[in-house]
Amino acid sequence: MRFAILGLVMLSGITVAAKGQDAPPPAAQTYVNENSTDPAPLKLKELAGKVKGFGGEAMPRATVSLFTEHGHALISSVMTDREGKFRFEKVEHGMYRVVAKVDGLCTANIPVLLEGSLLGHRKLEITMRPKGIDTCSYGMAK
Repeated sequence: MRFAILGLVMLSGITVAAKGQDAPPPAAQTYVNENSTDPAPLKLKELAGKVKGFGGEAMPRATVSLFTEHGHALISSVMTDREGKFRFEKVEHGMYRVVAKVDGLCTANIPVLLEGSLLGHRKLEITMRPKGIDTCSYGMAK
């Protein structure tokens, strides 16, 4: 199975960078849900957005991974650009998990329902937070 994402190609779970591009660090093949309670899935038309810090600053080079909701299979991973932006191309409608990781911060684990809707202008905004506080990292549709 092949997936082309922002110049990256997934070949049997191995990420290979296109010529002249950095490959994201290897993503975990599964994820751990650190949410104390699972939020309702965010309804989006596309999987694109931004990862930011608790103070609002962009988080470049964050690893954002996309998993199936059922079976928790890794679909693909991308790395945010210098503005903290990411995008997954050509993802079919359905339920997914978006998992964002930044070293030293709590992992964000966001259920997402990808559907064709009037909410096409909304993007996923992921806020990374330190470990050990009342709430972990989270995502919102804006």
